Amino acid sequence: MKKRIFFFILSLSVTLFGMAQNIDTLPSDSTKNHQETSFQDSIANLNLLQKQLKLSRDAYNEGIQLFELKNFFDAINRFNKAIELDSLFVAAYFNRGVCFSALFDYEKAISDFTTTSELDNSNYLSLFKRAEIYRVLNKNTLALSDYKKIIELDAQNYKSYYEIGVLMYLQNNINQAIEMYSNTINIKATANAYNDRASSYRKLKQYDKAISDYEKAIALDDGLAFVYNNLAAIYRLKEDKQKALNNYNIAIEKNPDYDVAYNNRGRLYFELEDYIAAASDFNQAIALNPKYTLAYNNRGITHHKNKDYVAAISDFDKAIALDKNYAKAFLNRAISKQMHRDEEGACADWEEANRLGIQLAKKYLMNDCY
Repeated sequence: MKKRIFFFILSLSVTLFGMAQNIDTLPSDSTKNHQETSFQDSIANLNLLQKQLKLSRDAYNEGIQLFELKNFFDAINRFNKAIELDSLFVAAYFNRGVCFSALFDYEKAISDFTTTSELDNSNYLSLFKRAEIYRVLNKNTLALSDYKKIIELDAQNYKSYYEIGVLMYLQNNINQAIEMYSNTINIKATANAYNDRASSYRKLKQYDKAISDYEKAIALDDGLAFVYNNLAAIYRLKEDKQKALNNYNIAIEKNPDYDVAYNNRGRLYFELEDYIAAASDFNQAIALNPKYTLAYNNRGITHHKNKDYVAAISDFDKAIALDKNYAKAFLNRAISKQMHRDEEGACADWEEANRLGIQLAKKYLMNDCY
């Protein structure tokens, strides 16, 4: 709408300047009538408006350059100037919102994206950006509303279907998640959509469908290490340990820094009773991620299996230090403490594991502590 207004102003200026030249042919001592004065005032106003618009666009362009340099504070100042000169400057509001978002000033970012949408109700990118912030703020109902508005504006917007699928999955509404991922795939098949639909099928224990979707994801993009990791997990559930191992190997080959894949392959090696290989993978997972509680717990179990109870307890200590509510680590530490002849410590840990919801801990308490 604004562009049409701007071009209209330019064409009107040309017409009015033409009239002014005709008026100049009147005798110099002729008295100007009210209509002539109005024309001249209009020309002056239009010239001022054009000057303001130019200054506004100049400030905006400077803001874009600063934004590209990640100088968000100064970029915001230039966008402020652009909006001050032109209060209907949609792009300036949008890009200022992006800057606020980059600075984690989410309230102001939401305000700017809302203004953008109000000024241009076809601008669904502003809705998408606002939904992203709502997700960060755990306001998923508001995010869902924005994604649905985008689909109303553009029924082929596959990204919105995908994001709704993610929200449905997080809410454990798995069948609706599958429906949304399928809508995405029908519009544009992406590796992420196939991967996430596969993970949804996995939740429903529909393993063959999950394998099929993971393989389709790989066919679209064979560089995604996490897809191989997920496929390996399915084969592990299906007790096909060799295929599981092959896919964990590929995942690590694709991403040598993939701590999760090392941890998962370590668990598989443990099941295969290759405790040396298991410990090596847990070591690597921890080296890559020193705060990986699961890997500490799993390495502790491996130490316990090798009857190195001191090392096992040390690893369980580290896991619990990172997560005070890690119930399985309390359970496992209790077992190692009992083997290390620390009955009092074992009972205390079983008490805590029981409090955190581990039913097996209650059995240990009844048999060994009461």
